[in-house]
Amino acid sequence: MRRRTILQWPLLAGAASALPMLTASPSLAAATRPCLLVSADDFDDLRARAASEPWRSWKRAAISRAGWDFDAALSLGDRSKRIAEIASYSSLAYILDDQTNAAVHARKILTMVGHLHREVVTLGLLDKWDWSGTVPQANALFHLVLGLDVVHSGLTSTERAAAEASLGQIAAAFADYRSFPSWQAAPIGAYGTWLAYRVTGGGSSAERAALGDAIRELESHLASVMGVSGAYLAAPTYVGHRLGSPGDRDPKSYFVDVLSRDPELYSSVPGYRNFYQDPTYRAAMEFYAGYLTTPVTRRLPRRRLAAEANVTVRGGKYASDPGESGGLLHVKVDEPDFTRECFLRFNLDDLAVDQVVKVRLRLYLSMVGADGCPLAVSRVDDSWDEKVTWSDRPTATTLLGTWDPRTRMAAELDVTVAVRDALAAGARKFSVGIRSTGAGANRFAQFISRQPGVAAEASFLPRLLVNTTDDIVARDEYTFGDSATTGGAVSRSARTYSADKFSPASASHAAWSLNRVTIAPLPMITTYALTTEAPSPTAVVPSRVFPDAGAWFLQSSHDPRALAGALWNAIKDGGHQHRDTNSLHLSAYGEHVLRNSGYSGYGMPAVGFSHVQIRDLAVLSNTALIGYGPTFNDFSPPSLNNHVKSYGAGIVEDLLWGGVDYATGDSGEALPNGRHRRSLVFAHPNTDTQGYWTVFDELTEVTGSGPVGIAWHPNSASDPVAAPTMTDYTFPIDVDPCTDTRVRLTAFLATPPSQVHVKSGPLADWADSRQGRYLYVTYPTDSVDRKNVVTVLFPFDDAHPKAAMSRIAGSGYSGAAITHASGHTDYAIASMGATENTIGNVRWQGWAAWYRTTSGAAPSTVEVPNYLVRKGRTLRWRDYGFETDSYVSLLAKGRGGRVLNTTGHDITVTFYYPGLNLVRLDGRPATSPASGAGWRSVIVPAGNTVFELVTT
Repeated sequence: MRRRTILQWPLLAGAASALPMLTASPSLAAATRPCLLVSADDFDDLRARAASEPWRSWKRAAISRAGWDFDAALSLGDRSKRIAEIASYSSLAYILDDQTNAAVHARKILTMVGHLHREVVTLGLLDKWDWSGTVPQANALFHLVLGLDVVHSGLTSTERAAAEASLGQIAAAFADYRSFPSWQAAPIGAYGTWLAYRVTGGGSSAERAALGDAIRELESHLASVMGVSGAYLAAPTYVGHRLGSPGDRDPKSYFVDVLSRDPELYSSVPGYRNFYQDPTYRAAMEFYAGYLTTPVTRRLPRRRLAAEANVTVRGGKYASDPGESGGLLHVKVDEPDFTRECFLRFNLDDLAVDQVVKVRLRLYLSMVGADGCPLAVSRVDDSWDEKVTWSDRPTATTLLGTWDPRTRMAAELDVTVAVRDALAAGARKFSVGIRSTGAGANRFAQFISRQPGVAAEASFLPRLLVNTTDDIVARDEYTFGDSATTGGAVSRSARTYSADKFSPASASHAAWSLNRVTIAPLPMITTYALTTEAPSPTAVVPSRVFPDAGAWFLQSSHDPRALAGALWNAIKDGGHQHRDTNSLHLSAYGEHVLRNSGYSGYGMPAVGFSHVQIRDLAVLSNTALIGYGPTFNDFSPPSLNNHVKSYGAGIVEDLLWGGVDYATGDSGEALPNGRHRRSLVFAHPNTDTQGYWTVFDELTEVTGSGPVGIAWHPNSASDPVAAPTMTDYTFPIDVDPCTDTRVRLTAFLATPPSQVHVKSGPLADWADSRQGRYLYVTYPTDSVDRKNVVTVLFPFDDAHPKAAMSRIAGSGYSGAAITHASGHTDYAIASMGATENTIGNVRWQGWAAWYRTTSGAAPSTVEVPNYLVRKGRTLRWRDYGFETDSYVSLLAKGRGGRVLNTTGHDITVTFYYPGLNLVRLDGRPATSPASGAGWRSVIVPAGNTVFELVTT
């Protein structure tokens, strides 16, 4: 370790951290630079990596982008983003490019230091109250410090001193990071990285103490938004961007790498923490890498063509008047003077026929008349402009399709064949006409035009969404809180490529999440240097429960058509949450089949719903409510008896065994007038049966009047097929489908409801928000002010048949029989748990049960290979099963399983199995107070215990 003279920034009494007062200091021990993210000893290895992908492409892109220049015409945040990227590309190019260019890259970093100094110090443009005035600047500081560390030896002492002086003044603007009202992780990470630079340069004891304070503040911030399980309790979209920044908020994500790469550099820092070895942060990275991402793989359309012209023309006495092109487009058939048609034209200049994979026409409805308005969409000739009249309007050539629109919905039509035909014929334009096929004063439709009259409608312009052969492919995410299905960070972040820094599990989870992904992370130094191996999918992400956040149940597969689902129940406010406690998100066969209200950007409305509605109204997600009547206006759901908190009591029970996953979430104080416990049961698919979900909803401690209500939001813009009504509702999964196998979801209402209403709600997304159709199902409470409800959620498509489902009911219980094509029949039943019930040759007692039967229903032959009892005392058939005097939850397959004893003390459980002579609990012989031929009573301790039945 060499010694050199450094510049000191002493701390003033009472200051939160270092202030820029330049003084001389004696020589102090300093690390050889670079040392923060890479060392000089790493350079040969970094260069060698470029011989293979993905490093080869990253190198080429970084060197090219290092030639970018600062652009003063950009917005405040984008200017700092530009500085950060140029600094990072230049520092990487300094290492990888021909060394004759090293001085150019080093001076580019100095130039960027000057630009950021002007922005933050000279002009004082840092704004603690605005994301674009805080996070991009912190990101730029972070990358400039890393860059200065990398190019250190390529600068003169004068250049280094000037750069350090400027960066010190910039860093001082972030020193009081506690005063930032939001986004604190960014200033902590940026300022902490500057302090790391100072400390590794032989900094003062005050700077070491300040770095220790920054580390403790980061720990405190993480503790405020994370559970002890490692789960980050914010919405998945924000978790991804905080733990895995895609390049625009890197101090939040990579300050931990600066601290952890070489722990010896910080041995004198009080409170130092190696995040690579920290168990909680390791668990957080496993959560990030494996449980934000669904199996759904999406081709993201690179071309979103806005209409270049649109017009409404009017008949009758207005037939010779020029059309109207701004505000709204109108369609109507009535008296001639009131009859209107509209036309739209799109430019195809940048498309070639052999590139086109899929094209969708999408228009947004502003209003539809009370009597509806059936519409015909036709291809028309292209020789018109926005001054066209009714009399010389373009003529229809080909009917493309029809719409039956609703107010505020997004109308979409597949026009792939027509666009390909147009391109093949040499056309460079594509025009459509829309007319009503039904007449009447109250039959009209109004579309948002390319020149909307309201600023909030600017994201709802008429477009052609074009998928081409050069589309990028990304993985979709879960919609809890402020999260959209698309645009997540996991597919785009360098962190996903370097998750192996934390644990083998986070590495394998990341490889699973990157499988089939073609979208590339930015070629920044954080991407290139931290990625030591190209992720290659091997192990799948397993089902896992994070008790303070939720339960994630996944089919064991790398296939994008695999089934996956999650039950969300955070125990505290982690930020960007919705009032969606105990909500579900499910995916199957390559589609999201059940999703929540979503997110289209902070403060942004979607399809007639405000951001506040989307965030705060529980009925707009897959939740349960009490006293929330069904007769509300779809676009104005009431706040009375809405959820009052965005978090609950977490996952209170879970059992995973033998191809069945089970977990129960407790609403805690989220509901103002009762308690909701939701149990999700996932029956994994196998060679004999389809995979599906059963939901047991228990509403207890109900106060006040009104029904119990449950909302189910499929990813569908269409009304369901009810066969029969009040029982079986099947939705086509038709919102931005990723597949062509006609995926559908059936919500089978096993417990008879009092009312079923089909309503409109938001399916918000970054660029493609849609109006969905959902079920709001109400049930009366029973005499003791509680209600147990069973719902089966069964996905199917052209290749996976729907099971036959029927209701079963008896004294005090309700449920469903689910018969698969193989003949196996599953039973999902709920009761009050007070009495024993018998169905066929199976008797049980508990709050809920799910079990599978084979070999027919005859008492002498029925087999139950899998069974689950929630809060139960028995499940018996023939000479098999269990009994206990206490209430336990038990999940079994064959001669093994798990038993959950929540009593807090030992209990006795009797197992029945022919030839049984020993029971092992957690691998050890259990204490047995009594036994007999084919049965054995054992002492089961409190907690979650694995049992094994040993037979002769």
